[in-house]
Amino acid sequence: MRIFIVSKAAWNIPALLVDQTVVDMVASVNDSTSSEIIVVADGFRSTLPPGATLMGTQEAEALLLSSANASIVHFGIPLKGSESFTQYFIDLAAPKQLVDGWIANSLAQMEHKKIVKKASAVYSYIDLPKPHLPKYEWSELALAKTRNTNGDSYFMVFATLNEIVGILKEFSIFKKWQQTSMAILFVCKDTKEMHKAEELVKGYKYRNAVFFKTYESLELIDFAAAYVSIWSVYLPYYTRMIQWAAGMGLPILLNSQTNWPIAYTQSGECFDFSELQGLSNQFKLYYKDEVYKQTRSNYGHAWLNQMMSDVHTIKNGIFAQ
Repeated sequence: MRIFIVSKAAWNIPALLVDQTVVDMVASVNDSTSSEIIVVADGFRSTLPPGATLMGTQEAEALLLSSANASIVHFGIPLKGSESFTQYFIDLAAPKQLVDGWIANSLAQMEHKKIVKKASAVYSYIDLPKPHLPKYEWSELALAKTRNTNGDSYFMVFATLNEIVGILKEFSIFKKWQQTSMAILFVCKDTKEMHKAEELVKGYKYRNAVFFKTYESLELIDFAAAYVSIWSVYLPYYTRMIQWAAGMGLPILLNSQTNWPIAYTQSGECFDFSELQGLSNQFKLYYKDEVYKQTRSNYGHAWLNQMMSDVHTIKNGIFAQ
């Protein structure tokens, strides 16, 4: 039995999210399956654990043709020639929340429905196994800070364009109080959004402390190297990224005015970001009190362990063969 896991992202889902989810699935299996696991990718951004073979698309398609017994696991882009095989769909996010433009959105939703209909089983983020996260040396974290913020410690922010100015006003209050080096890193969905964000901060007093990067360049180590993570907007796949943050000991601040699943409001501090000096007071608290920061880090670890204590849906479904 061969299980082909196609690590390709559909509907603007970050490639890192897909690749790391594949890693998590393979790591959760260990030696509990007799099936041969083939990970199909033409560029893989994570470190694949033992138990699976990494293979390019063309080579995998040729191998599939010679396979009498196989199943396909995919994230919206199945393997060519796999129509007659059992398919499992890992549904990380609804297309309507990721695709811009009503025509593109309608087409994406139609395609999504077709994929769901063809799949023998559909799994969502709540079915995923516990994240399999690497541990980094301090020198690696220092290099990540150098790449992201010229070496400064940084708050890592996930927000919409409309929220950036308000967050920077709070950051200004903090910087005026701090008067030393602390940066803020905004993660944008693509280069187009990043360029718009850069235009917004022209003339900003602390412009040298403001940095941007896109999902395309996002790496797991960016979470580990950050000081605090700030989540102003909700997207379904952010729940997995919050698990990464918690697993790496990164404190979490959540905007209570967004529709977070109730369980995730317990992952860190959840409050209204529009509250005057709400964010800046949190910035100050985490900066001046390392004991409090460590306490919140430990809290995130405990929350994640409790959340993932009994999640074996995919292991007992796809890989129980």
